[in-house]
Amino acid sequence: MTSKNLFFRLMREDLKRRMWAGALLSLGFFFFYPVVAAFKAGSIRDYADYAKGLANYENGLVQWLSFNCGMTVFLMMVAALICGLSSFSYLNSKSKVDFYHGIPVRREKLFAVNFFDGILLLAVPYGICQVMAVLVGIANGANGSKLWPIALAAFGLHITYFILMYVTVVVAAMMTGHLVIGFLGSMVFAFYMPAAVLLMTAYFSCFFRTYVSNLPGLLSENILKHGMRFSPVAEYIYQLMRNGEQYQRPVPMAVPVLIAWGVSLLLAAFACFLYRKRPSEAAGRAMAFPVSRPVIRILLTILSALGLGLFLYTVRSSMGWAVFGIVFGGGICHCVVEIIYHLDFRKLFSHKLQLVGCLAVSMGIMLAFKYDLFGYDRYLPKAGQVREASIRMSGVTNWVSYGQTERHPDGHYRWKYVSDSEYVLQNMKCHDVENLLDIASAGVEQVAESKRKEANGDEREYYGYQPTEEGFWSRVEICYTLNSGRKVSRSYSMAVNGKVRSAFEKLYVNEEFQRGVFPLLNMTAEQVDTIRFRGKYSRDNENEICLEGMSAGEKAQMLETYQKEFAAMTVARMEKEAPVGLIRFSKAIDEEAMRWWKQQEANNFRDYQEYRYRSWRDFANEDFYPVYPSFTETIRLLQKQGIKVGGYLDDLNVQVIQVRAPLSEETLYEKRQEIKEDYYAIEESEQIAELRKILVFDGLCYYDPFFQSENMAVSLMIWDSELKENRDYDYMDYEGEKWNDCIEVRLPKGEVPEFLWEVLR
Repeated sequence: MTSKNLFFRLMREDLKRRMWAGALLSLGFFFFYPVVAAFKAGSIRDYADYAKGLANYENGLVQWLSFNCGMTVFLMMVAALICGLSSFSYLNSKSKVDFYHGIPVRREKLFAVNFFDGILLLAVPYGICQVMAVLVGIANGANGSKLWPIALAAFGLHITYFILMYVTVVVAAMMTGHLVIGFLGSMVFAFYMPAAVLLMTAYFSCFFRTYVSNLPGLLSENILKHGMRFSPVAEYIYQLMRNGEQYQRPVPMAVPVLIAWGVSLLLAAFACFLYRKRPSEAAGRAMAFPVSRPVIRILLTILSALGLGLFLYTVRSSMGWAVFGIVFGGGICHCVVEIIYHLDFRKLFSHKLQLVGCLAVSMGIMLAFKYDLFGYDRYLPKAGQVREASIRMSGVTNWVSYGQTERHPDGHYRWKYVSDSEYVLQNMKCHDVENLLDIASAGVEQVAESKRKEANGDEREYYGYQPTEEGFWSRVEICYTLNSGRKVSRSYSMAVNGKVRSAFEKLYVNEEFQRGVFPLLNMTAEQVDTIRFRGKYSRDNENEICLEGMSAGEKAQMLETYQKEFAAMTVARMEKEAPVGLIRFSKAIDEEAMRWWKQQEANNFRDYQEYRYRSWRDFANEDFYPVYPSFTETIRLLQKQGIKVGGYLDDLNVQVIQVRAPLSEETLYEKRQEIKEDYYAIEESEQIAELRKILVFDGLCYYDPFFQSENMAVSLMIWDSELKENRDYDYMDYEGEKWNDCIEVRLPKGEVPEFLWEVLR
């Protein structure tokens, strides 16, 4: 009993010593929670509808009290520094150390007293002020049953990560003998690992052409970000971002919280161990334990050398400047650390051999990356080592919609976008490994060639230069799943021609590839709610046709027929055929979302002002797929529903056709300057009629990246009697003929009439 009373008496005396910290934190949290809650209540009167104003106030208060409030995170970081450094500030004074250690109390108990007081200094005012904020909210009409769970959950999570940061600061205080050095040590523990991980990622991105951080692998972004989490601050922010809108969609936090508590207990035990071993003479010294000096000095010196070396290299692309950056950055950091350690400028080069060793290691790392000594860009697995793979080729599926419609708890809908890379990685399991390796081997060869050109000073690729030979450039991302289950990824910027073109054409008709890049091919008949079709020219797709009244059997037949014909499409056919329409098989939730947004627009967003910047078109333009002339069965089924497919440009009242003279890519590269574009007008009716037979609508060609057209801009200048407003280029009069709208079209490659070539010459 006497021991317990002594413990609490010591805690009380220590709290009196640090009353300033408690007062400062209490004042900060008072203004941050109850005052803000009362201030926000004034916004209720800004709404004519009291219920709407109250709901908006309640939602704002929920966000402010939740774990996702970024300002609370900042306060917790500052509080961890204040409480951690003040808890053991007496260790920095020899006289105070002698006094405290002269008390007939075991060091473990003395450590516990100061340690737990540091937590109470934050937890008590934070908890009280958050309770006060909830009560203020309830007094102003907010729903307490909604506020209390959010506030209690946020309290537990914020306290968890406060303790994790706090105990890290305590460890820094144990290892140092000066308040300022303790602060600097806390900063090192908080930010060294994030800085090291970011620097490693920068080295891979700068020197390795085939590295992409968002692809799976040992050095992927997902793996590296877990390395950053060795920092308590980074872990705190990571969990905050991982939660997203935690107050609306909570995510499981049991495992991260248990890990945080486990790490905190280990660090607390380590800090107590250091406290026991810490010599009383360490007060006033920079570092309490000499053994830690070289470790921290070496780590900081290498990081600084590599950081400045990479910065100067990226600025000038010169290894000479990289070497200077390594020597200068590493040398300065080493000298500064030595001055801090000894508090003496004469100790700048106390450990010359360590400095030379750090610079040598940094130089070796730089050279290994610069000249790819470990063959990262040359990596190519054997076919027998690969279980399956996925491949994404930029430019091939730019038109495909990835994502889905989702409904939020507050009733609004949004399209949740998914990147094409993410979708392909999750859905493609291609077993035609040898064909993929043919593409990858060509990518390795082109990477080697680009490095050779760069070494010779030929930088055309980096100014957008494109080869004139047949083919196109693409960013190819390949992820191999090896037999062991390990994933390895590479990315190549390469010309798709020759051998690569043959391999790609074979790949395009592979069922596993198609199902991995085209979500529609994985759709089932039960998911189809409505079928929509677009084809006729209109400015905002007002003429979209919704096929209503179709039976479930007819929808299933339409879907199955289209999937079969779309899957049979080849690259060679897409080069010659331009789409004649677009079709969409929408789900029930898609239709609900479009109806909801149209209703909000009709009401002028009266009930959802915060979503005014969105539109039902965010959903209406998703998930369309092209219909080609060769899709005879699909066209037959559409015609059976009364839809006209194709020939929409024939009904336009074309007055003039404007053509811009073609410019070769070589010309654009050589001049790289503003070139005056000459437009030619085709006015004769016979020539207009001849061109209209072969022109295709540019808007539909977006859905066919392979369609071959001439390198010239062609526009139909038309008169649209239904168009009430003129376009941006104003109402025009060309020798008596008038037009008020313009349609961009394309000329198929190899089908340009002779008279047009004569005009352009």
